[in-house]
Amino acid sequence: MRNRAIDETDAKILKTLFKESRTSLTDIAQDCRISIAAVRKRYNRLLRDGIVNGEIMQINPRSLGYKCIVNIGVITAREDEGKVIEFLRSKPYTRAAFVNVFERANVAAIISLREFEELPEAIRDMEANPLIKHQSAYVWNKTTGLDYPENLELTPSNSTTSKEPSPRPNTTSLEKAKIDNTDRQIARILSQNSRTPFSRIAKDLNISTKKVIQRYNKLRGTVLSSSTITVNLKKLGYNAAAHLLIKVANKSKTPEILNALRRIPNLITIMEFFGVEYDLFPIIVLRDYEELYRLKEQIVKIQYIEHLDIILNKPYYAWPLNLFAPLLQQNS
Repeated sequence: MRNRAIDETDAKILKTLFKESRTSLTDIAQDCRISIAAVRKRYNRLLRDGIVNGEIMQINPRSLGYKCIVNIGVITAREDEGKVIEFLRSKPYTRAAFVNVFERANVAAIISLREFEELPEAIRDMEANPLIKHQSAYVWNKTTGLDYPENLELTPSNSTTSKEPSPRPNTTSLEKAKIDNTDRQIARILSQNSRTPFSRIAKDLNISTKKVIQRYNKLRGTVLSSSTITVNLKKLGYNAAAHLLIKVANKSKTPEILNALRRIPNLITIMEFFGVEYDLFPIIVLRDYEELYRLKEQIVKIQYIEHLDIILNKPYYAWPLNLFAPLLQQNS
């Protein structure tokens, strides 16, 4: 099925909701200079066409006491990939597990642990499975502010070869938030349906709307790190995601490299790792091979990159990712 074209007004609606998914239709209508009914009709069409497929609030795992978030790369036989993924998903520390189509480590997982000291035991636990031949671990430097939806090109006229990087405040808290069960329930609801009216949450939890709003204000910026929509990147015309694994030549130059990377169109995520083999993990979505060639040309111009691997994978069905919402189900 051919993807429906996104016009400038659709793009403006999406950009607004990427930034804050609870933005009212009234405010969007004023910004787009169209009627509220027209905004509602357009947004409903984006939902119906599957371009928008979620309204979420992302969770900061460190606020829930999970200090150690790790990307795990696993090497296994191709015929055993399904069994290894099922095994990894059965572990309480696993947030996601999936096949890496073109990567040396052909299975990947993201795990969350309360303490860094738990990582060796988790690795031993995984390597006890005889189907896992080898694995590598990359510890996240931070857990919020990783996504760059403002970089995503939604229309041809939205395209650009270079843009000034958006400032990224450090919103990651190393401290565990003090929350009770009601806070968890509110966060759980909003993590899955961020546009849920406060009055409906109040009714479901049998508390006043005022208390819901007070608790929500406390949760934002601590437990609830961002409020956004998720989109199907394939339906926006993106056919691949380039995963860049970067080794930095001089760690003191990391901010300069990050600024250069953020200028690349369609860079949607950057992770920073504590590791030996790689330091940065940017993800750029691509429409075709021409964009891959242009990407390579842009990367080679960036100074202080010692080594680079580019791995092609499928674009995300629902991006930005909502990896850590299940942690709200677990006991504090």
